[in-house]
Amino acid sequence: MRIKIDLHNHLGRGGKNPGFDKTIDLAHSKLGYGGVFGICNDGPTDKRYEKFVNQKGGKYKRIFIDIDKSCVYVPEKEISVVKVEEIEPKAGHFLAVGMPSGKRIWKNKNPPSLEDALTAANDFETIKIAVHPFSKDGIGYYLKRNKSLLEEFNGWEIYNSSAELFIPGILPKNANQKSRDFYFSDIKDVYEIGACAFTDGHSCEVIGKSYTIIEDNKNLFFKMLKLGIKNNKDTRNLHMESAKNDALKHCFHMAKQILFKISA
Repeated sequence: MRIKIDLHNHLGRGGKNPGFDKTIDLAHSKLGYGGVFGICNDGPTDKRYEKFVNQKGGKYKRIFIDIDKSCVYVPEKEISVVKVEEIEPKAGHFLAVGMPSGKRIWKNKNPPSLEDALTAANDFETIKIAVHPFSKDGIGYYLKRNKSLLEEFNGWEIYNSSAELFIPGILPKNANQKSRDFYFSDIKDVYEIGACAFTDGHSCEVIGKSYTIIEDNKNLFFKMLKLGIKNNKDTRNLHMESAKNDALKHCFHMAKQILFKISA
């Protein structure tokens, strides 16, 4: 069985969503039965995954697959929701997929160093994915200069739906193409790192805009995800669809927030 996974999502602003059942329905409409989507906690105080899976209302069952509550399974739609932490060292962002509920790597206002963050991600036995490597806050240029650290990663986001947006002086041009080029020239044949496509959306409606297709290899859930990601080096298993409009809305809201804080 082949399943569709989109592990890079933020729901709405601050985790806002239209309710548990509605969000599951939206994800299912793109990812289908067996689909997996991740909810990224972003920053040292963000709890959007925990708030989402524990929110009141809705009729769908919520079955936590492990004692860490790092993933909830919804049998009515055969959809799994995974906790992800998007960690933001100065070197650039990466995802730690499969973080335990209530736990975090980035614990205070000062982001950890990349090396410390990777050590903690290993301690939690997470799946580590470099995301939007050559877009804003990407880790790509740092890893170009420090290639030994590439061995730490399991996945490389060669396509990010939101990174398709180009704003001169703010968001770089051709970020996805640069990520793809580096993957195929320096990573694919050297490291055990798979190619990924995810959405990085900031509204529930775009969950599954982009996704990666992996094989259900009959291992335990997180081992299945890890092996599926590491072993995918074929772009035919990637569905890549732009979410520029959603990214533009997010930029607008961020700009408003910054301006409001300045004016206040």
